[in-house]
Amino acid sequence: MTMKMISHRLFSLSIIPIFIGIIFSIVPVANATTCMEIGADLSYGQTDQVSGGPIASLQRYLQSSSFLKSNPNGHFGQATLSAVKSFQTSVGISSTGYIGPKTRAYISKKTCDTTMVQPVPISTPIPVVTPVATVSNTNIISPATGQVLSVGSTTVIRWNNPVSGMFNINLEQPGGIGAGFIALSQVPALSNNQYIWNVGKVFSSQTNSSQFVSPGTYHIRLQSVNGGTDPSDQTSGWFTVLAQQFAASSVVPSSAYADDTTSVALFGTGFTASASIYFDSNYSSFRANNRYVSPDGTVLVFTIPMTVPTGLHTLFINNSQNSTPVTLPFTVNSIN
Repeated sequence: MTMKMISHRLFSLSIIPIFIGIIFSIVPVANATTCMEIGADLSYGQTDQVSGGPIASLQRYLQSSSFLKSNPNGHFGQATLSAVKSFQTSVGISSTGYIGPKTRAYISKKTCDTTMVQPVPISTPIPVVTPVATVSNTNIISPATGQVLSVGSTTVIRWNNPVSGMFNINLEQPGGIGAGFIALSQVPALSNNQYIWNVGKVFSSQTNSSQFVSPGTYHIRLQSVNGGTDPSDQTSGWFTVLAQQFAASSVVPSSAYADDTTSVALFGTGFTASASIYFDSNYSSFRANNRYVSPDGTVLVFTIPMTVPTGLHTLFINNSQNSTPVTLPFTVNSIN
């Protein structure tokens, strides 16, 4: 055997392990990420009761999948709602923004199925007591801790200690996230340690305009115009802002099967457990089955009884027996 043939054979043998390595590298392996099981439905306005709770885990998943740009904070706010809708659209789930059984099952399969390989791990932190319930230097005595206020109502913000120098009155969400300015550049001598607030109304530096915040949990901070947050800032305890009135703005999806299984989400404000939805006329014989009402009253999830005929309908939405109904169009699809 010539030296050339020997060299050729040795080269052939030397590349076999390389091909074997390549073959094995593309065979799916067990999922290296932490399995993510969301044990309950989640919706807009909710906040984790512990650090690293289900909303924070959901946010980490959305962030790792490039749907959420902001950092996880455990509060299901507008950014998370938009991210959830985009995620649902991308995977073929109705973009309600509501984390129901279908969305939870999909995320579980993606993170727990051992035949899939996920690019970014999702950690599950050890739950600890959340800082949401604790704020320092609570010298703002109104609103009081635990107080419930309605958007559009009027309340007086009062604080104990005079403020040194010009200050802003800030509204903050859990995690120290700014929700907007209640008032800017206040003069201590003119404030008399109080400010009358149109509840929910803030000035947003992002949009450079006034707007109303979404229902949720907030607190107030008095902050110097010359610096950032400081431990000596006077703050209020956490209070709740609720929707101003009963209203229904949209229904997603706008059509569904009458199978008493498909979830339909109604978005609005002021929904309660006593809300009712009828088809075609108020208090008709065709009534939707309520499945879920969010704590902040902005989402109502229902299913359609199998007795409702196919075709175009009008939903009559009531918040109680005595409320004036709100109407929205809706189509019941044919199963056949």
